[in-house]
Amino acid sequence: MPVRKKPPNAKNPKGSIFLLFHQVQQKMDIEQKNLFLKYDITPRQFIVLQTIDFQPGSNQNEIVKSINIDRSTLSKIIEKLESKNYISSQHKEGDKRHKQLSITTKGRSTLRRLQQDVKDLENIFIKEIELDTKKKFLSSLRSYVTNK
Repeated sequence: MPVRKKPPNAKNPKGSIFLLFHQVQQKMDIEQKNLFLKYDITPRQFIVLQTIDFQPGSNQNEIVKSINIDRSTLSKIIEKLESKNYISSQHKEGDKRHKQLSITTKGRSTLRRLQQDVKDLENIFIKEIELDTKKKFLSSLRSYVTNK
């Protein structure tokens, strides 16, 4: 096989942090997709369901602010979760414009099983990282995501 000459200043992509994060994201997406398929729920539905469980009686505006999701997307997710009987909504007393959202018994049961499976998946992901490195890594990721 002939030896190919590299262009000047060519960089091997295997040394790229972006490539590494892309590969990690791809692997996690596949694992996450398989997990969520088992429960017939999407990752976004999971986040919304967790939020409603954590903030019972919230309305859509509060959830939009809490998890930074588009209002129209949230409306569709809420419809799906209601159709699966995972959540219920009621008009707030004295204010017909806002609905209070609550998790149902079925939703909470499904959520708890799924939360445990997600935690197991997360533990598999970070089990190889040393404890002090893990804390720094997670802290750094949180900082990076929250800085705008």
